[in-house]
Amino acid sequence: MIKGSLPPDFLIRLKDIAPQAQEFGFGQRAWMSFRINTLKVGIDEAYGKLKEHGVDFKSVGFCPYAILVNKETGQRLLESKLVQTGLLYAQGLESLLPVLILDPKPHERVLDLCAAPGSKTSQIAMHMHNQGTLKANEPVRDRLYRLKAVLELTGTKAVISSVDGRRLQDRDGAFDRILVDAPCSSEGRFRIEEPKSFAYWSVRKIKEMSHKQKGLLQNAGRLLKPGGVLVYSTCTFAPEENEEVVDWFLRKNEKDFKLAAAGMEGIETYPCLSQWQKRTYAHSLKDALRVLPDEYREGFFIAKFVKSYNMNPVRPLF
Repeated sequence: MIKGSLPPDFLIRLKDIAPQAQEFGFGQRAWMSFRINTLKVGIDEAYGKLKEHGVDFKSVGFCPYAILVNKETGQRLLESKLVQTGLLYAQGLESLLPVLILDPKPHERVLDLCAAPGSKTSQIAMHMHNQGTLKANEPVRDRLYRLKAVLELTGTKAVISSVDGRRLQDRDGAFDRILVDAPCSSEGRFRIEEPKSFAYWSVRKIKEMSHKQKGLLQNAGRLLKPGGVLVYSTCTFAPEENEEVVDWFLRKNEKDFKLAAAGMEGIETYPCLSQWQKRTYAHSLKDALRVLPDEYREGFFIAKFVKSYNMNPVRPLF
């Protein structure tokens, strides 16, 4: 089934990158996940409302404000007032991980550099209790409208900007935490029954994305405070967009940034690559995280950086 549908070059690469992923296939999953929006409702109160609506759900061990429902129930929830008023928000389990690992706090200065559609921005605001400074940046106009709509629906307080993330500057000072959920080739979201999900895939696109991601990560490093935390994530399998970008950034800023362990209990993972196509990556990449796709979640990659206190300036990319 897979071999007859997905791009052959992609499948050849996947066999070397993550053969484990193929056993789960690339079809629609039987489960949907939702985030309880604690900016508008408490977790216990949300549980009560779900039971009032006759919703059968499962809690999620690694994330107290997430729930799982079967697909039929999920489709019904999407049309319910619980979602339409922003008490619940549909968000993949894998998509919750970068913010959990970023671990933003109230009263901090936090930047979401690639913010649309707003899922992670509004999740960050929950962790901050809408207290502090949250900046959401999205350069693409159509996606910016979607971002604004999601932030309004969820009650998220954020300063919105719309510039190329590789050029973003901030006159108010550096940030305590920055999320770079980078645009990517989206291989983790391929669906056999949705040819448009992989219609534009190519190795050339992967290389283009890698170049852009390096620029985004480099500028994010420049905007981060000493001692600050920077999380980089993608929803793709491609090493050129994952290990290579992280390795490049570490080598370019070896005195300023170190990888921190990004692992989380209750999440099935598989090892990052130590090499790919004659390129050998830094040993510290063992601390990055490749999330194994399964019946509940899509494939994901996450790396967590900590900036040192030595105040060495990050060298410009361009």
